[in-house]
Amino acid sequence: MKRTVIITGSTRGIGLATATEFLQHGDQAVIFCRHKKHVKEAKDQLQRSVGSQEILCLVGDVRKAADVRMIVAQTLKRFSRIDILVNNAGIAAMKEIGSMTDALWDDILNTNLRGAFLFSREVIPAMKKQGQGIIINVSSILGIAGEGKFSAYCASKFGMIGLTQSLADETTRHGIRVYAVLPWAVKTKLNAGLNLHLEDSDMLRPEDVAQKIVRLAAGKMNSGACSKIYP
Repeated sequence: MKRTVIITGSTRGIGLATATEFLQHGDQAVIFCRHKKHVKEAKDQLQRSVGSQEILCLVGDVRKAADVRMIVAQTLKRFSRIDILVNNAGIAAMKEIGSMTDALWDDILNTNLRGAFLFSREVIPAMKKQGQGIIINVSSILGIAGEGKFSAYCASKFGMIGLTQSLADETTRHGIRVYAVLPWAVKTKLNAGLNLHLEDSDMLRPEDVAQKIVRLAAGKMNSGACSKIYP
C-alpha cells in the first residue's frame, strides 16, 4: 500500500532527500515551504530524479497554525490519509547568549519546536481514526549535549526529544509510533552558513539521514525511540 507522508522543511537538504527516498519506495509525498519559488524548484528536482507524480506541493509556514491546518486538510483531500509525518523544518544560529535577540530566539524555537507541535497536534486525530501512524522528529546530537553559541538551537532540539517521548507515551495505545532521529552535523546549506569548519568527510550526507528516517517509518522500533546518526 502506498503511504502518504508529510515532510516539513522539504524543499532542500534533509527534507528533500527524505521526500526523494519515500518516493523511490513508492510512497506519496507532501512537500512545502514558505517560498513558492523554492517549492517549484523542489518539485522539478523530484520529478527529474524520481519521475513520480505522487507529489502534493503546497506553500505554507510551519510557524502558523492556520497554514498547518491548511496543509493537513489539503493532504487529506488529495490522499485521504496521513501515514507518516516527518517534522524536519529547522533553522539555527551561532550566537553567544548576550548577542541572542528576542526575535531570533523566537524564530528558532517557533520553527524547530512549535512547528513540530502544531503538525503533531493536527495529524494525530487523523492517525487515531486510522488506528495507526508514524511521527518522526528530526532532532540533533545537540538535542542531548548542549554546545556553546547554540543555546536556542539546543533548547529546541532538546525540546523535540521531550515532545517525542511525551507523544509516544500518549499515543501508543492508538497504534501510533513516535520517534526521533539525532544526526551529527549534516552537509546542508544550513550548516554551510554556520561555518562549522568541518571537513566533508566528518559530516553526514542528507541521504544518510533520509535513509534512517525511512527505515524508522517501518514502525518496528518501540515508540519513543531516539536514534543517533554519525558519519
